[in-house]
Amino acid sequence: MTIPTTRLVVCVSLAFLCCAMMVAAEDTPPQRDVTEKRLMQMDFSLWIAEIFAVSPDSQHVAYGAHAGQKQFVIVDGQAGKSYQVILGNMLRFSPNSQRLAYAAQEERKSFVVVDGKALKPYDALGAGTLRFSPDSQRLAYAAAADNRMFVAVDGTEHKRYNAIVAESLTFSPDSQRVTYGATVGTQMLVVVDGQETQPYDALVADSLRFSPDSKRLAYGARQGQQWFVVVDGQAGKAYAGIGSGSVLWSANGQRLAYVAQAGKQQMVIVDGQEGKLYPGIVAGSLVFSPDSQQLAYAAKGADNTWFVVQDGQEGKPYQAWVEGPVFSPNSQRLAYAVALDAEKQVVVVDGRESKTYHDIKVGMLAFSPDSRWLAYGVRADKPWTVVLNGQEGKPYENLISLGGGKLVFDAPDRLHYLVTRGQDIYLVQEQLK
Repeated sequence: MTIPTTRLVVCVSLAFLCCAMMVAAEDTPPQRDVTEKRLMQMDFSLWIAEIFAVSPDSQHVAYGAHAGQKQFVIVDGQAGKSYQVILGNMLRFSPNSQRLAYAAQEERKSFVVVDGKALKPYDALGAGTLRFSPDSQRLAYAAAADNRMFVAVDGTEHKRYNAIVAESLTFSPDSQRVTYGATVGTQMLVVVDGQETQPYDALVADSLRFSPDSKRLAYGARQGQQWFVVVDGQAGKAYAGIGSGSVLWSANGQRLAYVAQAGKQQMVIVDGQEGKLYPGIVAGSLVFSPDSQQLAYAAKGADNTWFVVQDGQEGKPYQAWVEGPVFSPNSQRLAYAVALDAEKQVVVVDGRESKTYHDIKVGMLAFSPDSRWLAYGVRADKPWTVVLNGQEGKPYENLISLGGGKLVFDAPDRLHYLVTRGQDIYLVQEQLK
């Protein structure tokens, strides 16, 4: 059927009009009703550096403090029981933000404290190994006794090994399965649901990944001088190296990507296909879109510039990479932060650059659930503020990103975040209109 020219022009015009209306809606600054709630006062003179955590919902704060010869954890301004030592890198909120666990030491014994209750003491605990399951019901960590290490899950001690591999302890997305790396003699192996797999000369740090349906497992390993990714027990193609923390499943579990080293260059392997070689790929930048159809990451060019690679297409080059990339929930938009020079940083969304700022807050780049709004933290001069679709908000002394602090959308028209004013920490909530 032939469409009349006049009708075709009208259809095309309407399509352009719809696109223009969508862009206009995205560019329109919202009305922002702001309320502040004082959450707690933090005495920085008592703070034990590096012991600080923000809950995943960014509504609770916990930190280590000391008074005299004792140390303790303060949660939302309330001090817990004191101990001789609060161990670093072990303060964790559960995924639902309702529980808190940390590690302490008393009389040369180390133990985990969860929900205010001290668990069984051991000779030592594996630094950074404390993990809640995704459903927040289970707890696991590595411990040592009699010069051997093991994983304790829900109070049950697993088999003892020479060592437990750092950054390997992982729960499956359904919270039912547990895996970790262990050292046996001079080799390492992966333990899955208590069963040992084939040993290798080494495992790649932070690489054990269950698929979204919790049925499959992938990780990086080394045998001799060859590094590869093992999927469902089968070793893939060998490379000069595998990027730490780069093994990534798509949301539908059908695709797998990771960073591989070839000589002095790196490339992304996705669905078994090798991508273009680059002098460098930003660690942690590899991301699938929520619909699993697109893949993006940050790469370094031969001229030392940095740019986004989206489905194999290179974006505009910049002097330095700052943050992202981040896909919108509907998978239609992409945002990231870059530096134009030492004093100017911008957020790029849908290929367009924002106003320049002195700093873009790392870890604070978020789309609303309906993908309409993009929020991020910036510093123009001394004060920090949250920018929403290009509109700057109220200035604050600082926006809290330490310990997992972030911008959280509670709904398409509502978000919150944590800020500081002197020694006070405030919960800031914004209603958008």
